[in-house]
Amino acid sequence: MKSRLKYLTVIALFSLQAFLITGCAHSDRHQIGLETFHHKEDLPPEAPVVLATGTEEQIRHAAISDARADIATRRLRIAFTGSIASCPVGVPEKYFKMVEPYPRVPLPTGCTSSWLREARIYAEAYNQEILPCLIEQKNFANHAKRSL
Repeated sequence: MKSRLKYLTVIALFSLQAFLITGCAHSDRHQIGLETFHHKEDLPPEAPVVLATGTEEQIRHAAISDARADIATRRLRIAFTGSIASCPVGVPEKYFKMVEPYPRVPLPTGCTSSWLREARIYAEAYNQEILPCLIEQKNFANHAKRSL
């Protein structure tokens, strides 16, 4: 009986570890052969349309264009996405606290979203374009505080 309990405990721990590494097992993304099916209703209405219509390259290009437009209008935001826990994709961990208070780009998140791959592509390109501006703004604010 003890060995069976030990065996079940080990199986449960490995299952939990696999779940944490790979994400939610109940994703709405289904893969048959090489085709992937999306559920359009899963895409938030305010999310960039290019996620549903564009290729990887078009998604990257749109994200960079959107980031540049946001910088030009001083509408500084950050893009978060992910399955179990969302994060600012493409932002080094040392800047996580700095970007936390900024408004977020509306992107799909959560383990049931079938758009995470596209959202990740968008978020990484957007954040890599906008992060230098956010860092510069933070450095300017810190310099201004020290000057007072």
